[in-house]
Amino acid sequence: MGYRILGVDPGSRLTGWAVLDLPSFGKDFDLISCGLIDAKQKKFPSNLGKIFDELKEIAQEYSPGIMSLESVFSGINPSSLIKLSQARGVICLLSSVLNIKLKEYSPRFVKKSIAGYGNAEKIQMKDALGLICSSKSKNIKDFFSGNINDNITDALAIAVCCATDMSNFINE
Repeated sequence: MGYRILGVDPGSRLTGWAVLDLPSFGKDFDLISCGLIDAKQKKFPSNLGKIFDELKEIAQEYSPGIMSLESVFSGINPSSLIKLSQARGVICLLSSVLNIKLKEYSPRFVKKSIAGYGNAEKIQMKDALGLICSSKSKNIKDFFSGNINDNITDALAIAVCCATDMSNFINE
């Protein structure tokens, strides 16, 4: 039995996403697609509608069984936290509407899973993700050859974290 994972890096302006195929736990995975939902030009609440609509299209096209995203962390200013929470709410609603299993990971857990260190910086995450993916995925090497948006990289990290989290595959 295979798994398809949609990793999402939520944001009220830019939301990154990545879709991985995993034949079974512990096996190599493939990057199917990734991208960015750009809602910068939309004002609240239209930005949330754009995120919902575009992510719904992505989910319907790729039919993931699991959607993974980072949990909210409190180290950001209150205004940003509220906007991020609104975007996350839309994403959580979408997983419920489409009946997609939702897995949330703390930013520290994602960083530790990928880079081995819970306070890893963006560049450390990109480097570690590149190493993991080049050994696990057949078609992901080209992904790291260019200048990739941080939101897309974060979405890929969340998807990879989910793919390597054994708790997702116990008692299924």
